[in-house]
Amino acid sequence: MKKGLTLALSLFLITTTAFGQAKRYALLEHFTNTRCGTCASLNPSLFTTIKVETNADLHHISYHWQTPYANCLYYQANPAPQNERAAYYNVPGSPRVSLNGAAQTQTVFITPPIVEAAAATSPISVKVSENLGTTGGSRTVTIKVKSVAGTINGNFRLYVAVVEKKTNYESPNGETVHYNVFRKFLTASSGNDITLTANEQSIFLDYQPDLATSAQLYAVAWVQNVTTREVLNSGTRFDGLTATNDLEVGNSITVFPNPTTGKTTLTFDKRTPQYLTVQNVAGQVLETVKGFNSTSYELDMSKYSAGIYFLKIKSEAGTTIKKVVKIL
Repeated sequence: MKKGLTLALSLFLITTTAFGQAKRYALLEHFTNTRCGTCASLNPSLFTTIKVETNADLHHISYHWQTPYANCLYYQANPAPQNERAAYYNVPGSPRVSLNGAAQTQTVFITPPIVEAAAATSPISVKVSENLGTTGGSRTVTIKVKSVAGTINGNFRLYVAVVEKKTNYESPNGETVHYNVFRKFLTASSGNDITLTANEQSIFLDYQPDLATSAQLYAVAWVQNVTTREVLNSGTRFDGLTATNDLEVGNSITVFPNPTTGKTTLTFDKRTPQYLTVQNVAGQVLETVKGFNSTSYELDMSKYSAGIYFLKIKSEAGTTIKKVVKIL
């Protein structure tokens, strides 16, 4: 059955990869329930296998819908759109997944090679940026969609969802950590019609985050052919944060030790940076450093809690981003 699934996914993607020029991010739509015992037994393995927190090629959304239990806390928070999304895919139960709009299957069949195959190339690009503003304040989400293969004919719609990156909740089924929990749609839950042309389209959407969770909220945007259900591409504001934007610049900068318990040293082989910023996984800038006057800099991260951080380093040669892990 696993071999058949791999073949089906490969055939499903062939029309996209044949024309692809833009980087494609795999979109994994995950249907689950916090009172489902099977979900509790399979979800942790899925999250570990596909490295849901650090996989730079993957966008993941967890929908909590009414099957098998309508009293699921996350389902109750916004039931209608989650049921609608499950109905769109004819999801038979939990846990199930849909990868780039392909037919649902049990989560155990989603492996790194399958995700890698889904994250190939695309005839369109989807770029997302967010003006985070003040904590709990209004945000503007900007989505830029462009066809890199000329005008593409078909029935396409743009979807933009707000998800919560990571929540700690001891649910009735025993799960304690939940990733990329769906909160609401910024577009219509059935998507907004979009025409795919070589002219870049900018779409602006506003939303008011909840004060208690705003640091973990972010937008996921994707373009889907509603006839075939194929997801052509997707985007978030984190895209590119785990890879260097300029290979030459990135290869000339080292960060050691990494992981670090406190201080780590950045060494610059070629160009002295103009500035660097420290960002958390929610995209918030925690610190900005300017005025470098040597080929190395010791960054003190002891004031930060354990977790993943990104160093955005700008020089005359370009910009690169380095991932740093802070441990206790």
